[in-house]
Amino acid sequence: MKFNIFNDEDRGQVGIGTLIVFIAMVLVAAIAAGVLVNTAGFLQESAEQTGQQAQSEVSDRLTVVNTYTEIDSGSTDKVNITVRRASGADNINLSAATVQWISDSGQGQQLVGDAGADQVLVKNEEGTTLSGTQIVNNSSKYVLEIDLSNAAFNDASLNSGDEGTLIITTSSGATTRVEVAIPENIEDDTVFL
Repeated sequence: MKFNIFNDEDRGQVGIGTLIVFIAMVLVAAIAAGVLVNTAGFLQESAEQTGQQAQSEVSDRLTVVNTYTEIDSGSTDKVNITVRRASGADNINLSAATVQWISDSGQGQQLVGDAGADQVLVKNEEGTTLSGTQIVNNSSKYVLEIDLSNAAFNDASLNSGDEGTLIITTSSGATTRVEVAIPENIEDDTVFL
């Protein structure tokens, strides 16, 4: 004689219970997968934005072609920097750039092309003052005329033997450093720095 602990009704209830547990596990797994896919998409978007910003900070910068000044009576208060767009850089809006001056006598900062203060002017190679300038190709050159004697640069001037650093920062955050040093024995003339 066979003893069956479960009758037919009990066997059906066990099957339904197992099915309910199985469906619940599938639903939990589906929700977890949805959350993971959503999180992965968000992380990918954040990583792409960070990568683009990092690339802009490195590549969207200016290349210095030359730096010169006019010496008068052994000193100067203006520095001219000829710049162009660096290789691989996107368009650069010079009007959104800043110039920072750092020297032993102090430091200061000014926007490029700030018409109200006229401290950092943008000129083309012919010497015409421009406003709202964008560098759109690598062959275009522009001169940044920096007047250190204005209040934004703490009324700085350069005498023979003086030195300082100009830091040009584009709107993307890329920086270009220019070391400026006036030779000890200098005559009144145009001097390339």
